[in-house]
Amino acid sequence: MTRRSPTFGRRIHHLWRRAPVVTLVIGAALVVALIAALRLAIAVSHWGAVPSDPHLAGWMTPRFVAHSWDVPSEVVWQSLMLGPDGPARRITLAELAKAQNIPLPLLLEELRADIAAHRAEPVP
Repeated sequence: MTRRSPTFGRRIHHLWRRAPVVTLVIGAALVVALIAALRLAIAVSHWGAVPSDPHLAGWMTPRFVAHSWDVPSEVVWQSLMLGPDGPARRITLAELAKAQNIPLPLLLEELRADIAAHRAEPVP
């Protein structure tokens, strides 16, 4: 008669009886390692993705647009006809459109076009 190897469950039960704390620590370490491996796999799957510009929205401030679209603040200020230190620095695009009596979609389209024009300029 051949001797069968113990099953996985029996091994775990045996380890638990002999050293429950060590078994628990090893189990927790395995869970942490699996979570880290999953997060790494997700990050690797996104490495090749091309970043895209976020959609412009009325709640955005000029400073936020400059940061999220990765353009100099001056480009946004010139497009929106603002001074760099003016009181409208923290105003939202919707409030700015209302103050200038311009429909918000038109303001957003002009801003998008000015950003595209800036990006099309050759870099010195």
